[in-house]
Amino acid sequence: MTTETFFTNEVIDLDLLPKYEEIQLSRPHPDYWKIICINLLIFFGLLGIAIGILLFFIDEARPNAKWIIPLYLALFAIFSLLFRASFKKRGYAIRTHDVIYKSGIIAESTTIVPLNRIQHIELNEGIFSRIYKLGSLQLFTAGGQTGHIHISGIAIDDAKRIRDLLLKKLDLLENPATELNANE
Repeated sequence: MTTETFFTNEVIDLDLLPKYEEIQLSRPHPDYWKIICINLLIFFGLLGIAIGILLFFIDEARPNAKWIIPLYLALFAIFSLLFRASFKKRGYAIRTHDVIYKSGIIAESTTIVPLNRIQHIELNEGIFSRIYKLGSLQLFTAGGQTGHIHISGIAIDDAKRIRDLLLKKLDLLENPATELNANE
């Protein structure tokens, strides 16, 4: 008696695939915009001090103040608008089998990482994030730098819950016997 195995390679109907674009994404916490503004103000404050020192101590630079200062103000306005638009476009979703992260304003990027590709998870709290009780999750994948996800602006309690949930799911993926033992 022989058993024959037949190779099949069916065509997939693309219309039947789930559409990630239809998933409701969670947005960064509104206080995260305050942190972005603080960081922008620090950067442009230091840049303004450097420009002020340059204009004050270097006589040759003073005649250029008429275009340096408007350029500085224009850059501040452009960066503020870009960061605001970028803030509004960010979103993430934690699903049963993967994590989705979307960002970008000019070049929109959506990264979908299957849970079995995540190698470790990092929870970060910066100085200003701690003030607003926010954190960021960084998911490191086996796919290298391009597969990593960095989700900022999550309420710290939510970030801890997401981290713990993902760690449990990763543990179940690595040790399926754990779930069987827990159910007995």
